[in-house]
Amino acid sequence: MSASKADREARLAQLLDTIRTFPGERWTVGRVVELRRLTGGPRQRNTARYDMAELHLRGHLNRHGSENNRFYTLRTRRGGRS
Repeated sequence: MSASKADREARLAQLLDTIRTFPGERWTVGRVVELRRLTGGPRQRNTARYDMAELHLRGHLNRHGSENNRFYTLRTRRGGRS
């Protein structure tokens, strides 16, 4: 795995772990940017948008709203586990 791919996977895993810490909450691109501003991660909106979309495509998040008012929630399986 290349360094950039490994970095991206680590970033996605860290974001998913954070989202799992707050089940039931709404996650927006702006919230991810703010989180990363506080924790030292990449703060570009496009990176946050890509990461949220990727976690959705991988089946971890539900996507809600229109493109201009989009938010994500943690997808849970039966029994409340994610």
